[in-house]
Amino acid sequence: MTVELAPGERIIWQGQPTQGFRLSPQDAFAVPFAAFWLFMVSMMFLLAFTGEMKEVDPLAYVIMPVFMLIGLYMLIGRFFVDRLARRRVQYYLTTERAVIEGGLVRPNRRSISLAAAPEIRFRGRRNGRGTVQFGSTNMFGMMPLSWPGASQFLPPAFDDIEDAERIYSLALATQRGLQRKAT
Repeated sequence: MTVELAPGERIIWQGQPTQGFRLSPQDAFAVPFAAFWLFMVSMMFLLAFTGEMKEVDPLAYVIMPVFMLIGLYMLIGRFFVDRLARRRVQYYLTTERAVIEGGLVRPNRRSISLAAAPEIRFRGRRNGRGTVQFGSTNMFGMMPLSWPGASQFLPPAFDDIEDAERIYSLALATQRGLQRKAT
């Protein structure tokens, strides 16, 4: 995918999120929960399969493997999905907007007018990496991006980029320039 620019618009920065496997603060809860989930379902399946549990509904032999697959995805699979999804993401900051291109299954593009963005937020880390967010966080703000469908509930963001504070300042300066031009 390539970003389509309006006449007079130009790209002032482009980048990608951190590549490779990554843990987020949400994983402090999600990983132990997934491990417990998988352990409990595996134990029930094992007890049912070996005959230790009496009077097991035959449907349980269909349902339990599904719950095991869900547990495996929560514990391990989502990290692979997240890694693959981030490999396909490209961020652009132009003289008029922030553009996020990506898509795990099919290409998609989000374009945020900097002049109309209600707020631009910055979350940084000590290593210089961070996130520049365009809009307000709602109650789903702690949802990891690796959960299916999470991006539709989260505000658009340049997630986990290098030199994030500089990009944040650049986005704010561009927004101020656009707002001055409009008045």
